[in-house]
Amino acid sequence: MFVIMQLLRAALCLLLLFAFAGADTSYKSVSCREIVEQMLDSIKNVRTQRYNVKSTERVGDHLLFAESKIKINFNPKKIYFHNPQKNIEVLWVSGSNNGDAIVRSGAMPLMNFNLDPYGSLMRKDQHHTIFDLGFPYIGTTISNTIVKAPKEFDKHFQYAGSIVFDSHDCHQVIINYPEYKYIEYITQKGETVTSISTKLNTSDFKIRYINDLSSYFGAIKEGKKLLIPVPYANKAIVYIDKRSALPLSIKIYDDHGLFESYEFYNVVVNKTFASDEFLKSYKDYGF
Repeated sequence: MFVIMQLLRAALCLLLLFAFAGADTSYKSVSCREIVEQMLDSIKNVRTQRYNVKSTERVGDHLLFAESKIKINFNPKKIYFHNPQKNIEVLWVSGSNNGDAIVRSGAMPLMNFNLDPYGSLMRKDQHHTIFDLGFPYIGTTISNTIVKAPKEFDKHFQYAGSIVFDSHDCHQVIINYPEYKYIEYITQKGETVTSISTKLNTSDFKIRYINDLSSYFGAIKEGKKLLIPVPYANKAIVYIDKRSALPLSIKIYDDHGLFESYEFYNVVVNKTFASDEFLKSYKDYGF
């Protein structure tokens, strides 16, 4: 009997040993702040990015939907944008074409247009400029939100568990700002809506819409009173890929409901582009 008991104990020890050997002991729980900081660090390390995005943006009382393919080299800045549904292509390269973007529209496929990325034609019904494409804009907006109230992180940022998005295991983080409000702002000399939105970390598009400036993109008269929403939104839901620590989905809400949503698919970062991939003569483009 003693021998049998010894054998049973040995067998149990072996089973426990194999169980612990097969378990993932490297995992440890991380705080919401650590998850967000990992995401911000990952974004800072993105040098190139290619991805598909499904966007939803509220314009007036309507939600506008679009699906686009995007390539970005961040330094020097080079951007290629393609909306297959509308058959629109946009190419912008730092230091070329007098700062204008080359635009091809399916409505006039035999002609290319040189357009100001900040101008009314390219900004019409668009929440953002082409320079806001990619992860860095998301990272900057979130990090600036933290900087404005560093001691209130746990008040505004909450971990909402794991979620699967497009077959990716993700962290779900909810950002709440019940203090969201509209403030009166007096413009200073030389300011534009874009410079004000950057200064106050809020939505360029929303400032235009609220203050009836949707078609105006120049400097605003000094001393003009504007109504400004601060901060950017009163709620955001972010899905952060556990493997890459990059955001794969972000939904933004304000006092009227969903304001904008972006879902990222087929994301590839830090892969070198071909030498001619940001030329309009590139084989895959229709310019």
